[in-house]
Amino acid sequence: MQKIKKGDTVQVIAGNDLGLQGEVMEVKKGWYINRKTQQTKREPNKDRVVVAGVRIVKKHQRPVSQTRTQTGIIEFEAPIHVSNVMLVCPGCAEPVRVKIEIEDGRKRRVCKKCDAVID
Repeated sequence: MQKIKKGDTVQVIAGNDLGLQGEVMEVKKGWYINRKTQQTKREPNKDRVVVAGVRIVKKHQRPVSQTRTQTGIIEFEAPIHVSNVMLVCPGCAEPVRVKIEIEDGRKRRVCKKCDAVID
């Protein structure tokens, strides 16, 4: 089970956007594909999240035939590494660490500060 999921509110704890909060739009898991043997492996150190309104970058994109609809200078949210964000607890409204408890055979995320269930 992941500690940060799509739709969660997170706060940036490192980098240029320190202290900004936003909603997770996408979670990208890190995968490694060995082209020679066609094997895939999971690499947790490449996990990233896209947060709304955080780490906005500009991309200069030129037109290429009829395939690209957006051209010129495009602004979009770039991915941030998962270790640079913390989940904001809906109960205590602070960035918190998350523990995972198993109850009745189901996993659920719990705030470590106020013991509120996040899921």
